Amino acid sequence: MVTPDEATSIPELYERALQIAHEGRYEEAASAFERIVALDPHGELADDALFQAAHERDRSGALDLAARRYQDLARTYPHSPLALPALVRAVRILCHLERWQEAGELASTVLAREGELGPFDRVLLHAARALERLAANDEPAASSYVERGRSLIDEHALDAAGRISRDLAALYFALGELRRRRAERIGFVPLPADFATVLERRCELLLAAQSAYSDAMRAYDAHWSTMAGVRVGELYAALHRDLMRITPLSGDTPEKRRLFEGALRLRYSVLLEKALGMVEHTLGMAERTGERSAWVDQARRLRADLQAEVRAEQAALDRLPYSRATLEAALEELGNRHAGAGKAAGAGRATTPPSGTR
Repeated sequence: MVTPDEATSIPELYERALQIAHEGRYEEAASAFERIVALDPHGELADDALFQAAHERDRSGALDLAARRYQDLARTYPHSPLALPALVRAVRILCHLERWQEAGELASTVLAREGELGPFDRVLLHAARALERLAANDEPAASSYVERGRSLIDEHALDAAGRISRDLAALYFALGELRRRRAERIGFVPLPADFATVLERRCELLLAAQSAYSDAMRAYDAHWSTMAGVRVGELYAALHRDLMRITPLSGDTPEKRRLFEGALRLRYSVLLEKALGMVEHTLGMAERTGERSAWVDQARRLRADLQAEVRAEQAALDRLPYSRATLEAALEELGNRHAGAGKAAGAGRATTPPSGTR
């Protein structure tokens, strides 16, 4: 290959690009590999050079460009043995970028050749489809893809104790999102017929979602861990918010209303503390790892909101003219009254079925 400045061969240019990459000069290496493709687009090293260019773009942090280069390879050299791995890598990057629709659509295409892929890649593709379907609020389809991915994990024993693959983190995050949505659909206004049972169900789903998010954190990937940590904080904050919407029973005196408010605040303030603790832990991890995604900003905003809520809760409790012992006694009465009133409310509703029911 003769240029205005030098005479060299494509294999020599390729070896030189590899050396640049080995020295950690990722952007320069990517440009060197792209130059090889431009000089000899039909040569025997062209597909490999484009794959390496995409890899070096990924390593340099130019994720959008890396995803495009991987897809360029599959379009330009569809018969290359690197085409399918390139598409899988593109899906992985698009998931990291949270471009769920693009990731899901590309994953759908690649799944047509699922039999040619290893189990980790297949889990990733099902995770991408699940996250894309969640973004479209299609929970039944998302659940189906999650379960397919979980079946692969079980079948191939992919989830050993300790650290897991980043591809499993995507699936576990999708599972956490499904469970979180189901949990947060359970509310307490109007008062459920069996408040204790309904609250227990909400808490079961919360803990199940937290478990899935915690599994995602086991990949030790800063981005997925930050996303999961924020979600766990939001789970507890949302439960506290919904519980504080419970209103006193009709007919209560002002005194009993104040006791009711104080008892609620005393019992459920621990949820704010749990939420704040998780967000603080997440931000500490992000600082240690250098994570700088939008999720870090979201965690900071959530921390500020939670700190303000904790202060407001304490100030509200301080204003109440009751001792802790009085509030704890009111808590016991509150539980009994909610159970009885909830059943009564349920019985009353049952006598008047909604219009159109039979």
